[in-house]
Order: sequence, then C-alpha cells, then structure tokens
Amino acid sequence: MLNKEIVEYFKDPASPTLIITVGNNLRADDGAGPYIASKLEEPPAGTLVLDAGENPENIVDDAVELFPARAVMIDAADFGGTPGEVRFIPDELIPDNPLSTHAFPLPVITKIIRKDARCNVRFLGIQVKTIEMGADMSPEVTAASDELVKLILRKK
Repeated sequence: MLNKEIVEYFKDPASPTLIITVGNNLRADDGAGPYIASKLEEPPAGTLVLDAGENPENIVDDAVELFPARAVMIDAADFGGTPGEVRFIPDELIPDNPLSTHAFPLPVITKIIRKDARCNVRFLGIQVKTIEMGADMSPEVTAASDELVKLILRKK
C-alpha cells in the first residue's frame, strides 16, 4: 500500500515535520485523517500533529506558528486508485474539494502554509472506497491508515 517514495519521505530525518490530518469521521473513509491523528497522540521526536477535522482552514495559523521544516497534509481522496492506495498528489491535481467535505480549498491552505511558514508542504491522499454518512471506514482504508501510522511511529 505504501510506495517507496512515501516510505523514504517518513524515514527522512528532516525536523520538525508537521503532519496535518483532515477529514470527517462520520463519513466512512473520509475519517482516515482523524483516525490517523488519534493514533499519533505520542508522535516521535521531531514530529508534530494537527488534526484539522473538517475545517483545515482553522489550523493554518497554528501550522505557520510551528514553523516546521516540512509539512504533509493527509486526507482521504478519490484519485481513481485502488481503495486503500496511498500516494503523494501534486498540488495541481488536487481539486478544490476532493470529497466536497471541506469548506475551504486544500490547495489554498497548502499554499498559505508553504509561503508563510517557508516550508515544503505535500499532500498525501488515501484512496477511498466509500464516504457514506454513518458508515465505518473500509477495511482497505483502515489497513492503509494503520500502515502509515506504523511508518510515522518508526515501527516499520
């Protein structure tokens, strides 16, 4: 599920690294971001975590004030992959609202953080299977999220 580029990114000792999770845990696989944040309550040294929930625009000031060396925004997305597939998505390929659950366009948020914090910001998408309201996360997205958490916690 995790390709070499993702594994290498999280093995890179760049510090501090800010992980911003986005999503709505009431909408099945869109809850991947908050799920990951809940598993990262004690992140490794040099890693900071902000759970933006459904409103990533609310954490922009916090993200900039942390002045990270780099940041990665993790969110469920529909990029036409296999459910649970994880990949970095270039800014130009991120629609204004990947799952239409965010009030503010994610590319705008990443540009603000990149400019004001002067750091590299990447978008990491997890391919959804379903975003049905009230449904549980799919096994595929749960497994991918768990694998990503293990990598971030350096347990992989």
